[in-house]
Amino acid sequence: MQSASPATNASLDEIIVVQGYSDRYAAAVRELLDIEGGHVNDPVDRGGETKYGVSLRFLAAEGAFDEDGDGKADFDLDFDGDIDGADIRALTVGDAIYLYHRCFWLTLEADSFPAPVGEMLFDQAVNGGALAARKLLQRAINNCLLLMPASKISVGLLKVDGVIGEKTRKAMREVLLFNSLAMPALVTAYRDAVRERYRAIVRRFPAQKRFERGWLARAERLGRA
Repeated sequence: MQSASPATNASLDEIIVVQGYSDRYAAAVRELLDIEGGHVNDPVDRGGETKYGVSLRFLAAEGAFDEDGDGKADFDLDFDGDIDGADIRALTVGDAIYLYHRCFWLTLEADSFPAPVGEMLFDQAVNGGALAARKLLQRAINNCLLLMPASKISVGLLKVDGVIGEKTRKAMREVLLFNSLAMPALVTAYRDAVRERYRAIVRRFPAQKRFERGWLARAERLGRA
């Protein structure tokens, strides 16, 4: 898998240039990596062992493809026949950038959303999954629609199902074109929806309380880069 494993000692800028990612993705992934940090194996964290925000559970599920056709999973980085903690620890920053682009940025079609909506979706997809990220957008749009006069809304409230079809995109456009709301209101509503997601996790799993402050700080950064 030639494109997934650039030299470990390459700088982040060199990796992004070599890979040929868009300027928009390069900026988004720099911001993300600044948040995610390096290797973490905290037994209290429900996400499990991670490096650069890539969890073992995610790597085992999404890294088992064989793009280079050598008969082995491309992210079996230690070539022992499985994807486990050793492969997480061997992960390079270039590997993480490649996976985030393949599994989240492209899957979300992030470039098709105006900035910073695509970037917010990307951040939350990495943090909680693409479906959750898309549902958060629909909740944010609905909260904005509730602030608009009925005469300005043609689509009605969205079903929060994580399916971003034409109805969701049309509702988003109507919010963005409504002068007293527009992008600032949508960004605020998305942050609010993210905060509530984090608080709901803590209510359900009290042991995660010690991560809440950092999660809420992450929510506050959304849309500011």
